[in-house]
Amino acid sequence: MTGRYVIDVAALRARVFDGAGVVDPAVRRAAGTGTPVPEVWSAYVGKVREASYKITEHDVSALKAAGCTEEEIFEVTVAVSTGAALQRLDLGLRAMQEGP
Repeated sequence: MTGRYVIDVAALRARVFDGAGVVDPAVRRAAGTGTPVPEVWSAYVGKVREASYKITEHDVSALKAAGCTEEEIFEVTVAVSTGAALQRLDLGLRAMQEGP
C-alpha cells in the first residue's frame, strides 16, 4: 500500500484506537488486536470479531445489564470491527507482495 492510503489507514488506526472516547484506549486497542479485554467485553468482542452477523439485541442487552453504556458498546464495536478489517487488509497486502 502506498501514497495517501498509507496515511489514511494510519489516521484511521490512530482515531479508532487512540482518539478521544469514553472507552479507555487500551481497551479499544486490545479489542482491535484480539488481545485479552476486560471480562465484561470478552464474549462480545470475540463474537463481533469472528461472527458479527450473529450479534443480537440480547448481546447488547447483556452488556447494558452489566453496566456498559450505548456509547461504550458503540466504541468497542467499532474498535473490534476496524481491527478485524485492518488485520485482513494487512494479510491481503502481504500475500500480494509475496506473490504466488
